[in-house]
Amino acid sequence: MIEYDSVTKIFGIGKKAVTATDNVTFTIADGETAVFLGPSGCGKTTLLRMTNRLEAVTRGTIRVMGRDTMEMDAQKLRLSMGYVIQQIGLFPNKTIAGNIAVVPRMLGWDRGEIRSRVDELLGMVNLDPEIYRDRYPAELSGGQQQRVGVARGLAANPDILLMDEPFGAIDPINRDQIQDEFLRLQGKLKKTIAFVSHDIHEAIKMADKIAIFKDGRLVQFDTPEAILMRPANKFVSDFVGADRALKVLGLLRIRDAMNPEPRNLVQAGEDAPGVLKMMEAQNLPLAFVIKDNRPVGYVHPKLLKYEQGRVGELAEKFPETLGAREPVRDALSAMLMHDITAFPVVDDNGNLAGTISYRQIQKSILDLYADDHEESKIE
Repeated sequence: MIEYDSVTKIFGIGKKAVTATDNVTFTIADGETAVFLGPSGCGKTTLLRMTNRLEAVTRGTIRVMGRDTMEMDAQKLRLSMGYVIQQIGLFPNKTIAGNIAVVPRMLGWDRGEIRSRVDELLGMVNLDPEIYRDRYPAELSGGQQQRVGVARGLAANPDILLMDEPFGAIDPINRDQIQDEFLRLQGKLKKTIAFVSHDIHEAIKMADKIAIFKDGRLVQFDTPEAILMRPANKFVSDFVGADRALKVLGLLRIRDAMNPEPRNLVQAGEDAPGVLKMMEAQNLPLAFVIKDNRPVGYVHPKLLKYEQGRVGELAEKFPETLGAREPVRDALSAMLMHDITAFPVVDDNGNLAGTISYRQIQKSILDLYADDHEESKIE
């Protein structure tokens, strides 16, 4: 847990004094990811740097696990936290293993323990240890270097991770992939994370809570849903953008909108006439063909009308696979791009988790707005 209690930071003195953060108070709960968001110069990075005492607090208190950070040894405090930055900051003269091992070595871990941890972390960020362990940063792409930066931040298994625009310098495609990878890791590790960003889309995707700052003051600290649907004032409303309703598509996950028990499933070994009869009886425009609990493709009545073979051999392949963790926005995009109104959804192991359709997406959005309207009446 990280608690910010009336935290103020002033640089300089007298007439030249600049207030970077002004009486900021909020709490990041255990296992929660809080994204600090706001325009340049709003104080978000200064607040992050005060968390591990890279900057000193002028007034107020920051508590980590209930302890005032100003009463803790600064070096021990920093070693107890992971730190990931936009510029990555890998040592060019050290191998990838050497970079990841920096903090464990400072903490006195033995060689075997360090090697095991390095290999474990490289595997976690999808970099084969046998291939990447002994390479140098210059031999890696920007996206691969950023993965190493994340691994280094996790090396000593800290409870708290500080991240300062960690994916900002990466191209959009790699950034999206690394964000997904990090969300997968966080789902398993449940670290407490303070995450600085300037990108509202990234904040919506990554955050459990969002803290929006203006001129050093905290304007709103709330869930992404509340930020989008109940902005505290005009500044927040303008900052998140006029397309707030569309951003809800990035907020909702496919698992939140999918049907986990679809009735239009058929096995790949079933014969076409029998499946066609079933589809016509139930008025199904499309059926998902599965084999060993994995999606094979889809069939529709017109495709089966004069066929006698097995549906697994006749099924049309889906042009892409949708994961349960992906945003609903991606599902809608796939439907519009390929002119298919429903897709299978798979879990992390590639097994069928459910199905998602345009109608289900529409219903989920309407339900979200209805729930928000009810909450507003209660408040």
